[in-house]
Amino acid sequence: MVKVFGIGNILLKDDGIGVRLARNIKRRVDKDNINEIEVFIGETDYLYCLENINDDEFIIILDSTYFGINPGEITFKKLEECDKLISKEITAHETSLLSLVRLEKTNVNGYFIGIEIDSIEYSLELSNILQKRFNSIYDEVYEFIVKIAKELYFL
Repeated sequence: MVKVFGIGNILLKDDGIGVRLARNIKRRVDKDNINEIEVFIGETDYLYCLENINDDEFIIILDSTYFGINPGEITFKKLEECDKLISKEITAHETSLLSLVRLEKTNVNGYFIGIEIDSIEYSLELSNILQKRFNSIYDEVYEFIVKIAKELYFL
């Protein structure tokens, strides 16, 4: 099974993009009855996410990024390619699901999908640019996840 984890804080504008994508993906997976994909709305509860990841599973983490690229741009990276993105010094304020998975779930394979943000501030809405691009971002991410599930499970 491919497990998809939507990460972020929906109270902080674009930081919640991973959660918003995961909610839409979950609705479609449930509607289309795709049993090989399970979606978790992790938000900022990384321990909940870790508890739902077993060794040798395939996971996809959806989260916001701030790489200095164009807002709405999507980054697809295999988990093992993400080590250089993770700081070796981890404090309570710098912990991410990605860093915890790489440290504690070393037998897990998968992808990190990051969506570049425009701004983080207190707001329940996405920035204008991410709102305008949301459907195309969703389509690209959903198609990628389904493609992975098909490759792994011959759907």
